[in-house]
Amino acid sequence: MPMEILMPALSPTMSEGKLIKWFVKAGDKIKAGDLLAEIETDKAIMEFESPDEGILTKTLVPEGDASISVNQPIAILESAFSSTSKSNSEIKAKLSVAPLNTTKKEVKNYQTDPAIPEFSNKYSMKPEDVSDNRIKISPLARKMAEKLDVNISNIVGSGPSGRIVKADILALEHKEKTTQLEKSLEITGQEKIVMASDIKSSERISLTAMRKTIADRLTSAKRDIPHFYLRKKARVDKLLDARETINKKLHIKGLKVSLNDMIIKAVGQALQDNPYCNVTWGGDHIVKENFSDIAIAVAIQGGLLTPVVKNVTKKTLSEISLETKDLIIRSKEKKLTPTEFSGGTITISNLGMMGIDSFDAVINPPHGSILAVSQTQMVPVFGDDDNVEKATIINLTLSVDHRAIDGAIGASFLGSIVSYLEEPITLLSGTY
Repeated sequence: MPMEILMPALSPTMSEGKLIKWFVKAGDKIKAGDLLAEIETDKAIMEFESPDEGILTKTLVPEGDASISVNQPIAILESAFSSTSKSNSEIKAKLSVAPLNTTKKEVKNYQTDPAIPEFSNKYSMKPEDVSDNRIKISPLARKMAEKLDVNISNIVGSGPSGRIVKADILALEHKEKTTQLEKSLEITGQEKIVMASDIKSSERISLTAMRKTIADRLTSAKRDIPHFYLRKKARVDKLLDARETINKKLHIKGLKVSLNDMIIKAVGQALQDNPYCNVTWGGDHIVKENFSDIAIAVAIQGGLLTPVVKNVTKKTLSEISLETKDLIIRSKEKKLTPTEFSGGTITISNLGMMGIDSFDAVINPPHGSILAVSQTQMVPVFGDDDNVEKATIINLTLSVDHRAIDGAIGASFLGSIVSYLEEPITLLSGTY
């Protein structure tokens, strides 16, 4: 019985996607769980597995098609068991994403123990410890290795239990190409001269699914959300001193807390103090959350992702640091799962590392607000005895959705954030 395979919705905001590559062709016999295609959503690149067994009779979209709507048929499968074939509504994507060495489960276990855990790469394996037939490798990585003629026994996998994943194959391929290029340059001893007449004056760049989504959402946000902006300076000398002390103690365990980790903690505490800022806009209602789930803006190639650190107030600074590092790395690799970039009531956008003194951020709907964080700056201030002294400050700008949060409530929230940053002892009531 022929069965349509539909373009899956692989993220909450996905309306269309790009089919990057087919791993099968018409006439191939397929088992349930075999890789069919690699799909790019507005948030990540994911592998799509076959939901059933049968023969692929036809592919309906070509590789590189970037405007495939969700639920649009992309292939026809002749099911091997017509009497028990799944209906179209049951055809769903199975995601094959290799997590980092530091998993969320490990982070959660860490919070109940005041002692700092040993931090080791327990998944690393020596290639000589296993035979070629027993090497753990994802189906996609194995196909890529065979196509590129890569010796997988020489690769140390970065996936769980030393499993080799796609990124490992690509990294080795890039290294080999670079080596070949360097040798080629050594042999020729020449560089290509580019004439001005060869350089185009402009270039037309097609929009990716991610860029389209960013454009649509931010245009809608700026047009439909009545933003108002609250600005406040925070003196962070005590915060930086506390961070230095904490990191000296964590250094022997290979851990390090960033200024942004402490800001995340401060915002989480402030949300609990100001529950009517811990909200999202629902169109005809407001949703007030009980937990402090905070999104962080991560710049990646071609766009921006906002993974969410969940239940911040129940985590130590070390746990927040481990989790944010994990989320940032997997954001850049486009390996987040949908639940990891969903939820939250506020986003933190930190451009301090770019040397930015101050900026206004656009709210990420349906969040009620977004906090823009600038770089630290040395400024003169008057001390308690009216003597001029040096102080380290950061400028904070809170963009607020006036439909969900009133001005006075937003001002109280920003004031709470500044108070926690200026008196960091309140952030360190538990272990760090």
